[in-house]
Amino acid sequence: MSNTVTVPNKSRASWARLDTQLTQAKSLLRQIRQTVEDIEDARTIERAKSAHGKKPRIPWSQVKKEAGLD
Repeated sequence: MSNTVTVPNKSRASWARLDTQLTQAKSLLRQIRQTVEDIEDARTIERAKSAHGKKPRIPWSQVKKEAGLD
């Protein structure tokens, strides 16, 4: 005698559809999260620009050198 339970094909199809929807939802959430991070970064940059007014900005090459990224 076996302990396995048979699942009707209709139920398997429902689970497969739900799995697909779950995968799509997770992908969409990742995209939304990335978009929110990008917007937050842009706002931070704009706040920094306005806080420094007309002061000259540091060139990217100098920032990379000072940070040891070069």
